[in-house]
Amino acid sequence: MKAITYEYARKNFDQIFKMVDVQTDGVVIVKETQNFVLIDKELLDSLFESIELSRDKEFVASVKRAKTEMDRGDSFTFEEVFGEEI
Repeated sequence: MKAITYEYARKNFDQIFKMVDVQTDGVVIVKETQNFVLIDKELLDSLFESIELSRDKEFVASVKRAKTEMDRGDSFTFEEVFGEEI
């Protein structure tokens, strides 16, 4: 994550938006003792969704069960499920 100063952000606001497109994890804007992060809205939505899913105990348990099954080899290939190769 790239960090820039508040002064730079103020003077180059249009460039900051372009930087967010390139720096997919966002841009940190530093002002004295405070840090602010500018990120793409889709990334923000995705992060909140991930947090919400991680709080769902049933979902987390099902993912753990699925991982255990895969580790044991109790899984199917795409071809076995759909009858065709990828």
